[in-house]
Amino acid sequence: MHTPPAAGPAEGHELAALAELMRETIQALTYYNDRAIAAELVKYNVDGLRALFAGDPHAILVARDDTGLIGFCVSRFDDGTIWLSWFGTAAGARGRGVGAALLAALMDTLPSRHAHKIWCDSRTDNVESKSVLERAGFRCITTLANHWYEQDYFLWEWYP
Repeated sequence: MHTPPAAGPAEGHELAALAELMRETIQALTYYNDRAIAAELVKYNVDGLRALFAGDPHAILVARDDTGLIGFCVSRFDDGTIWLSWFGTAAGARGRGVGAALLAALMDTLPSRHAHKIWCDSRTDNVESKSVLERAGFRCITTLANHWYEQDYFLWEWYP
C-alpha cells in the first residue's frame, strides 16, 4: 500500500514536465472528442502553464514522488470562486490517492485566494473523476447536455 503523496504548488522548473504529463493524460482520454482534446492541448502547453503560474501561485498544484511529477491540479480564480480546470494522475500512479491529495490541497487555497467555493465540470462518462469528486465532497448540481464540444457534462461544486 502506498502512502498518498503530498500535493502543493508547482515550481517554475517543473512546467515543461507538467505540460508533458498533461499532454499524455489528455491525449489518452477516451471520453473526449478530437475537438475537445485538441483545444485543451493548446491551452495547457508550457506557455499557457507559465502564464497561469505567473498570475497566481496557487493556480497549479502538483503531486510528486521520487520519480517526479505524478499528478496535477490546474485552477483559476473566477469572481470569488475557483474554477477547477483540470486534475489528473499519471497512469502509473493511479489508485494511490493522488487525486484526493490534489483536491485537498486545492481546498486549502481558498482562504488565501479570497474564494468561497470550487466548481468544475466533468464528462458524464468520466467515472474516475466522478468518484474522486464525490469522495472529496463535491456535489453534482446539474447536467449540461450537448454542451462544450457538443458533449455532455456534469457541473460540480464544493464549499466548506
